[in-house]
Amino acid sequence: MKTTLLKVVAPVLCIGASLLSTSAIADVFPLKSDDMGLDHRYKTSDHKTGANQGMGKDIGAVRPIGNNKWSDLIEGATDRTVNSNHLIYGKKVYAMAAGTVVSCWRNAPNNAKAGTIDPDAESHLIGVGGNNVVIKTANGVYVKHSHMIPGSIAEAICPNNKIRFDKPSGNTMPAEAAVINGAKIAKGQYLGLAGNSGNSSGPHLHVHMFKDDAAFPMNFEHGQTTPFTDGTAPLSGPWTLLNGSTLPSGPILIWAPRSLGHWYVNVAAANMQGWFNHMKDNGQMPETMACTNGGAIYNTEWVPAKGAWLSRFGMTANELASFTNTYAGLGYSQYKSWYCDSVRTAIWRK
Repeated sequence: MKTTLLKVVAPVLCIGASLLSTSAIADVFPLKSDDMGLDHRYKTSDHKTGANQGMGKDIGAVRPIGNNKWSDLIEGATDRTVNSNHLIYGKKVYAMAAGTVVSCWRNAPNNAKAGTIDPDAESHLIGVGGNNVVIKTANGVYVKHSHMIPGSIAEAICPNNKIRFDKPSGNTMPAEAAVINGAKIAKGQYLGLAGNSGNSSGPHLHVHMFKDDAAFPMNFEHGQTTPFTDGTAPLSGPWTLLNGSTLPSGPILIWAPRSLGHWYVNVAAANMQGWFNHMKDNGQMPETMACTNGGAIYNTEWVPAKGAWLSRFGMTANELASFTNTYAGLGYSQYKSWYCDSVRTAIWRK
């Protein structure tokens, strides 16, 4: 059953059922929210045009520091030249699509300092993508994940163990990096850790797709985005679901998908709708939505979605009674409800 969002007077969280993928062929975003802080986000912007990377993205990570401003360094860090000071550094990278490894490298050194490039990378004895994995899909699309930490890509995925090429190559897929009868990769499979190897100005993950040597669009099945104009954005968004589309142009923040599981999150009321959409988009449904501080904070628990369900927050007592009566006519029973002062929250299920 397809999930739907109702637009009515009281704040709405969801009307849904077990979530179905928006597209069987949509791509997986290569990073996850559960690998970082609850209020941390990924960032990207338009990539330089040319060759087959015109639709590619360079992805970093940021954390809010107040007044809608964000930092790409870990808390307490000030030295931007230290790779591990960057929030994106060491984040897990996942395969955007299923297919076969056709090119890879795994043991190139990181650039010693962010903002500098290893001389061997400049001379192309280290590939432009540094430690990378290229997957070829059944439809002939090449999917590249670049600049990972040395040694973080398993040898079972990448059998190329040399540190540098024997001969310089600036190609997207250097001959020395080719893999014959490569590993079969599942969509969403762990590949390695985001780093700063190859032709990289600092820690980040570069991804792009191409087919017949032309740039190919990346359509992501899950995740949300919001504009990041001038490096500022409110944590509350507005957040827009991707639903199988490409990332918007311009600087944006990305609320990446989350692994299906059992999650506990305390959420401010201003961020509640975004959190709801985030969890529902990842196939979760609310088990607990207790409100505190007069509805200013919600203590939420989320579980894998199963069956048809509805949920609302920020209601009055009269609205709760009215909705319960209306939903009963649709076959829903009130599963749980909470109150704090005059605010009511509830979950209904079939």
